[in-house]
Amino acid sequence: MKTKRGFTLVELMVVVSIIALLMGLLLPALSSAMATARAKKDSANLRGIGQGYGAYANDYNGAWCIPGELNRAPVFVEGLGNVCMIGRGEAQPMFNTTGLMASAMIAQNYHTTEIHVSPCENNKDIGVKGEIAENGTINAYDHSQWDPSNCSYWDNDFKADLRPTLNPLGVSHTSYANQSLMGDRLIAWNDTASSTDIVHCLRGTEDGVVNDNIEVGQYTQSPVLDFMGPSGAFHANALWGDFSLTNIQNFYPANSIYEERISGYENGMKKDNIFSAEFAGAPDANGNPSNLLSGDNYLTYSFLVGTPDFPMMMASYDELYD
Repeated sequence: MKTKRGFTLVELMVVVSIIALLMGLLLPALSSAMATARAKKDSANLRGIGQGYGAYANDYNGAWCIPGELNRAPVFVEGLGNVCMIGRGEAQPMFNTTGLMASAMIAQNYHTTEIHVSPCENNKDIGVKGEIAENGTINAYDHSQWDPSNCSYWDNDFKADLRPTLNPLGVSHTSYANQSLMGDRLIAWNDTASSTDIVHCLRGTEDGVVNDNIEVGQYTQSPVLDFMGPSGAFHANALWGDFSLTNIQNFYPANSIYEERISGYENGMKKDNIFSAEFAGAPDANGNPSNLLSGDNYLTYSFLVGTPDFPMMMASYDELYD
């Protein structure tokens, strides 16, 4: 009678060793493939955001969405009193924040909530509205808040605020920083924007720092270096004004250049940090040239603070690694 022969201990160890060797060879390739897939999905999100702006421009005479232009101050109409009208009334730039701009596009169905969260997102406090818990509950986007006749243009609970101690909901709903809608940057926020005008990109470091500096947000400790590509180096997709997409490896993309206009266009074109308001531009209320009112590329992840009588738009940043 024949007996069945099992594997010897040595044979089992050889098999295990071969499997371990194969896993060691395949896992890096699998990890790289997954990272590439996430980067491609991120570019698809940005492409969808750009298509939404294009559709908006078709409906609004070439303009892109500016929350403070959409939600204007009420105007007086004889027999009706103060009423809200799209395109009438004084613009309210205090609404030109990251969250409200995305929320205004979603409210009108030019964007979905999903395309505003990147698959490369590495911040646990950022997630798709309606999928991420807010104070322990899931709250879907409230489209009923689009009601222009009652001065309501978006869901105010769509957030872009990364201050964990001050954000009452504790979460944000978009991964992407946007061109700061202030000063001369507003001139190109429409269908005249070009391949030199950046529209959206994953978030950068505080004030666009590229090295460690105790005065501002440090570079090597920022989690934004881990979005895609090699760890410890910034890689991201960028959406430009002509709706083209590029993969950038630093804060100075080749097509981001600017010439200061302090004394006319005599200063020469200079490399432009997309996360820093580094060039002086139009004068502020006191007549002094203001970096924030310039026209260079300046992406921010911004939120509103202050009071209704004295509102301020502030930039928000990912917390640094310990």
